[in-house]
Amino acid sequence: MDVRPEGLDPLTGVGQGHNELSQPLSFERHGIDRIPEEKRNSTPWTWFIICAGSSFTLGSVVYGWLPIAFGLGFWASITSMTAGIFVGLIPIAPLIVIGSRTATNNSTSSGAHFGVRGRLIGSGIGLALVLLGMVITIWSSGQVLVAGASRLFDTPTGNGALALAYLALTALSALIGVYGYHLLVRTTLVLTVFGTITVLLMPLAVAGDLNVGYQGGNYILGSFTATWLLSALSVGVGGVMTAATVVGDWSRYVSSRRYPPRRFLPIALLAVVVSYVIPMGIGTLVTTAFAHPDAPFPQSLITAVPGWYAVLLLPMALLGGLGWSAGMVYSAGLDLSAIATRLTRAGSTTIMSVVGLVIVLGGSLLWNASDALSAISLILLAVSAPWAAIIGVGYLRHRGQYLQDDLQVFNRRERGGRYWYTGGWNLAAVAAWVSGCTFGLLAVQTTLYVGPLANIAGGVDVSFAGSFVIAGVLYPILEALLARVSRPVVTAPEGS
Repeated sequence: MDVRPEGLDPLTGVGQGHNELSQPLSFERHGIDRIPEEKRNSTPWTWFIICAGSSFTLGSVVYGWLPIAFGLGFWASITSMTAGIFVGLIPIAPLIVIGSRTATNNSTSSGAHFGVRGRLIGSGIGLALVLLGMVITIWSSGQVLVAGASRLFDTPTGNGALALAYLALTALSALIGVYGYHLLVRTTLVLTVFGTITVLLMPLAVAGDLNVGYQGGNYILGSFTATWLLSALSVGVGGVMTAATVVGDWSRYVSSRRYPPRRFLPIALLAVVVSYVIPMGIGTLVTTAFAHPDAPFPQSLITAVPGWYAVLLLPMALLGGLGWSAGMVYSAGLDLSAIATRLTRAGSTTIMSVVGLVIVLGGSLLWNASDALSAISLILLAVSAPWAAIIGVGYLRHRGQYLQDDLQVFNRRERGGRYWYTGGWNLAAVAAWVSGCTFGLLAVQTTLYVGPLANIAGGVDVSFAGSFVIAGVLYPILEALLARVSRPVVTAPEGS
């Protein structure tokens, strides 16, 4: 039943103070606990704002540079990324709406299928994914900030300047992340406007040198097909899946009573397409204007753009990256507090900010960006794809119905409940996930690591599809075979 408060706009949810932006700005006191229904004032368009504001950043634009760095031409880069993004909608769809059903984040929600202790798998995956997103954004924004300031004001460009830039970006991201969801929404609303304008102006700044007929260079994996699939998976699907655990952090404030999936999901999927296709596509287009397209994107961008756009890049580097990096820091705090339940959300967020800064500082001096980012994305995809498949199959089998209170058993350090399974673990889901991961890691083909089964399909990378299908098919089969140990044990949680 579509329950809608009287006077509430049927599309946007605006009216009579029933939306997030009409509420007073306040410090978020909720972590991974269940959000009370009366405080779930976000709408599908709030979710759209956060997704778009987080994505129209340098970090997303840099993703569009990767296919060119792999050796693909312009149109091959565009088609591979777009195909991958649309494929990524399949596993991300249930991960978007499950948070609105459970009123908690995706890692905790996964306890319905993995067990209230087994959902630690989701927390671990979430930490790895959000750290990757945070590192990409702070690295790219910091590089542009330092290079842009040097061009305009002749300031230093060495490691000391980079360290200060990374520190400033991390500190601002941590401030937003610690304050919480309500500040994050308002920050990303502003950044949506600023980031969109700045990103859309980027091709105009280098219009005279754009080359949509760019044919590419040497294929990083030796052949067109293998390299095209590498781009589709690591950039397209992998880009979308970096938000696999994050999307529930935003949707848990969207009430499924007011906005059931049939109203929420179309707007959310539109947000994903817009937020990934446009900035990544612009990144690819702008890269064709560089003298050396395969060189690191931040420095090439600063060199190629005219002075008027270099001026815009400074606030973009400082502010434009905050939407995504702050969102990643915020989500990292939630994932860590889901593992270390005695930590507060604010404390966990602070810890993860420091961890992210250390990774950025170390990585910026040690890694080859295109090789490292694509390899890490593919490896994480091989791990997260089977997890997402189990969540999706489980969501369909449960018909989106969950016992919200029983999902919080582990967080309260109790036992029992609908999702206790066997000692807090659903062995069928864990076994299906391990099987999918194993295949994915054995079949993955990256620039740094090639699995022994990488050529199982004649050079076509089937690591994502294989791991996703294997886990999704095995999960219900294993539950049936292991019915005695995987059937939920319905008992009252201790202490209740």
